[in-house]
Amino acid sequence: MTALDELNADFQSGLPGAWATLSDLGRRAIFPRGIPFQSAQAKGTRYNGTIGQVTDGAGAPVPLPSIEAALGGLDPRMSHLYSPPSGHLSLRQAWAHRQRSLSGGCEALTTTPFFLMGLSQGLSFLADLFVEPGRPVVVPRPRWGNYDQIFSFRRGGRLVSYDVFVEQRWSIDPLDRALSSLEEPSVVLLNYPHNPTGYTPDPAQARQIVERLSAHPHPLVIIVDDAYAGMIYEPSALQRSLFWELAPAIEPSRHALFKLDGATKELLFFPGRVGFLTAALDPEHPAAAALESKLAGLARSSVGSPTGPGQAAVLHALQQPTLEDEVAAAHAMLSERYQVLRQALEALDNPALHPYPFNGGVFALIGVDGVEDLDALRQYLIADHDLGLVASASPPALRIAFCSVSVEDIPELVRRLDRGVAAWLGR
Repeated sequence: MTALDELNADFQSGLPGAWATLSDLGRRAIFPRGIPFQSAQAKGTRYNGTIGQVTDGAGAPVPLPSIEAALGGLDPRMSHLYSPPSGHLSLRQAWAHRQRSLSGGCEALTTTPFFLMGLSQGLSFLADLFVEPGRPVVVPRPRWGNYDQIFSFRRGGRLVSYDVFVEQRWSIDPLDRALSSLEEPSVVLLNYPHNPTGYTPDPAQARQIVERLSAHPHPLVIIVDDAYAGMIYEPSALQRSLFWELAPAIEPSRHALFKLDGATKELLFFPGRVGFLTAALDPEHPAAAALESKLAGLARSSVGSPTGPGQAAVLHALQQPTLEDEVAAAHAMLSERYQVLRQALEALDNPALHPYPFNGGVFALIGVDGVEDLDALRQYLIADHDLGLVASASPPALRIAFCSVSVEDIPELVRRLDRGVAAWLGR
């Protein structure tokens, strides 16, 4: 039996549902026993000539002073030396501790988070593992456009869209119908707070999602995209990630559950490219090591070694006793903008504009009726009303990123949107 055969046997033993969904690439993926593997085995030897990076001969980096000055205060062994393909273990463990602190007391077992160069890489890794041409991938509508690029354009998946809202209200029915159409192993993508609407279900709605997914008769790979985790501004909304609602209910014998999160939005570290992939799986089961080997194999064949400075910066932040107070202050700032935007939208009296429900995240989506060329409207708002928004074709809508607008400017933004659409329709 080859090393890959043994790895796949371990994977199948703990994740049989995911095994049924693995792509050909996923079944072939394994962390190669090349330089990083051999270097890890040689770690701690007195004379270590395995890795091709310049050190002082005793394992410490020798950075150029100009670069060291720019990264002052960070752990030089993390910021100036190659990272393991799976990320530095100290950071991964620290992030796992933070995840648990935000889980609402969920005791479901999870793997040590795997480091990602941003959440898009995590989506790409999962697409590589589980999506073949024609494989059903259930995605929300409206949605972030990069889902199409990753799952359909790159991997050839067959996108099965479900409407998040029916007649301006959240409904389980479209997701239920999408799931009912599946008769083979499939991938399901969940994203709350939702991009682009900013909506998060309430606890009762979350229970409906859990019931439908856990009872589905065919293998599912369920991906919870938690890019905006924690950004909830209404007490009626679910206060923890949907992942923690699903984890106790999902049986690995039939389904697999993954969580994608990171410092990009949660710690407002947008250029840091620090994300994590976590599975609902006993970390001591051989399948956990098999999954990590497959992910490390994908990382090694793409970025090679992930960036170190971002990892060092996030680990430094996680070790600060004031971090959660800082996060709470950022959320309070966003909540104020949310409240002002909500009030301004509720005061709209334009029959062509209908805001979709939102209660968190950093976006609001405004449906637009009666406009055939939404992109032309978007460009008109830029040119004639000094207003920049993002156009969404399905459904026809404009997205407001209130995270990038000062609280004082939000009322005027809505007024210009109102006047601009009215003028466009009245031409």
